[in-house]
Amino acid sequence: MRTVALDGRMLRHDRAGIGRYIWRLQEALAALAPDGIDLLMLVDRRGGLPGRPALRARPVLAPVRGRPERILLPHALRGADLAHFPDHGIPDGSSCPAVVTVHDISFLTHPETHSDSSRRHYERAIQTLRRARAVIVLSRHARAALVGRGLAEAAQVSVIPNAPGLPAPAEGLKSRAWPAPYALMVGTIQPRKNIALAARAFATSAFARQATLLIAGSIGYRGPEIVRAVRNQRGAETVRFLGRVSDDLLVRLMAQAEFLLMPSLDEGFGLPAVEAMSCGTPVIAARAGPVPEVVGDDAVLIEPDNSEELTAAIDRLGDDAELRVALGARGRVRSAEFSWERTARATLAVYEAHA
Repeated sequence: MRTVALDGRMLRHDRAGIGRYIWRLQEALAALAPDGIDLLMLVDRRGGLPGRPALRARPVLAPVRGRPERILLPHALRGADLAHFPDHGIPDGSSCPAVVTVHDISFLTHPETHSDSSRRHYERAIQTLRRARAVIVLSRHARAALVGRGLAEAAQVSVIPNAPGLPAPAEGLKSRAWPAPYALMVGTIQPRKNIALAARAFATSAFARQATLLIAGSIGYRGPEIVRAVRNQRGAETVRFLGRVSDDLLVRLMAQAEFLLMPSLDEGFGLPAVEAMSCGTPVIAARAGPVPEVVGDDAVLIEPDNSEELTAAIDRLGDDAELRVALGARGRVRSAEFSWERTARATLAVYEAHA
């Protein structure tokens, strides 16, 4: 029996992004009940989990990204034949054979959109990839970037996409999440999300005369600066910042939106687009990063630096209910290609090859 430890310590700090990936992956892995592999999840013993883990949990005291990690992590990994680290690299102190998931390469493609401390962390982490038995990425875009920069060997890297992480919308939703028509953006308020350009494009659209742009997400790097810029620009009254919202509210917002906007400069995967499509909500996205390979031909794609093209796309969808319905139906079919069972099976195959 081989033991594989999934590092879930990040769950104490992150319920979205990497945290959502860890939680949904451990649920799907547990449902597979694999033979010959004993799966466990490291969790921070100080708590912070969103619920009861499906995998066997090992509470440990080895804070992520902290100085004590180098000393404490080896004990936390005792008995493991393989460790799966989901935070872009192998942490200090681990000599255990490793699988690493790289979620996001925007610190390579758009370093100016990250804080100095964030960029330093990811740059240090990514330098450990050659020590890994295997590297999991979410897109062909990320694989090409890592291999092309000599950060990993092609044979090391497996593309295993994410899957929708939100609960399915309830049938027959009647109560409105917002009283009037709206477009939706979802994500942390930070430069690479291109929020200022999206707000400007929306405000100059004809659709804005009857609708609002809602932006759901917590404040990130340079977030206050971005919010101030949007509030000071012409048409600011057509844009509303909601902050971080619950998963239940987010599902309702996605299901009832006229369409989702994702004009990001780069993404780790583009999960809000897939989640919107799973709700039957059409998507306008940037022709950048991994999003085009994720949405295929079932979304409206624009250049991320072209405000006028985005305005035209907003008015095109806002004015054409038949197109919205058609894109919504195609999006549902597209999103069904992504599931946590498939993600877990592909991840388990990596474990089996390297444990």
